[in-house]
Amino acid sequence: MKHISLNSQDDSISRFLLRLAVDTEGSVFEWDGKAIGRFMPVRRSESLASKSDEWNNELNNRRCLLIDRKYGGSLTEEESIELEELQERMERFREKVAPLPIEEARQLYQHLLMQAAAARAKAP
Repeated sequence: MKHISLNSQDDSISRFLLRLAVDTEGSVFEWDGKAIGRFMPVRRSESLASKSDEWNNELNNRRCLLIDRKYGGSLTEEESIELEELQERMERFREKVAPLPIEEARQLYQHLLMQAAAARAKAP
């Protein structure tokens, strides 16, 4: 699922989408009378929110099943929301137990850029 920040969008677009978010059942976009898209508000299920730091094989198996259904083309709207919640929850758990070394990777990248620039400067 693609995440798009409304902060970087034109104010008219942001206002339009925020008005759509009020409808708890979601909205369907139509063009020439044909449905072309769906806007669904994010719903946090109580069971997932209350145990947000917990992760286990059962949750991971459910996440994998939903991923299979997504790419198989049979994921429902409710399952799509559940999958997004499980993905976010898994990422929070991973960040807690094994955070990715992003800062170290940035430092290495800068170091390699400097080495490449130095090598180019020495080249005839």
